[in-house]
Amino acid sequence: MKKNQIYYYILHLLAGITIGFLLFSCKSPKSGCDAYGSMNYKYCIEGKIIHENDTVDAIALTDRFTATDDSIYYYNSASSLVSFLTPYIVHENKSRK
Repeated sequence: MKKNQIYYYILHLLAGITIGFLLFSCKSPKSGCDAYGSMNYKYCIEGKIIHENDTVDAIALTDRFTATDDSIYYYNSASSLVSFLTPYIVHENKSRK
């Protein structure tokens, strides 16, 4: 192996290690209910709601909700009824029961 080839080999190896380190050491931002894990609510609901005649993604933080066959609803802080359509996911805050 020539001296020049060894340098290129080492350079490519170091470049690969550096790129790998940069790719795998970055933390992705939390999304959904994971971003609100420390909040002082008992439940976090992820799903879709109808807003201005359009279906949009939504996240709700609440202490109480009611589930029916095809939806889940709760009253928000403005005392408005908010209804989540199926499919929805309810996460329970384990630190607050």
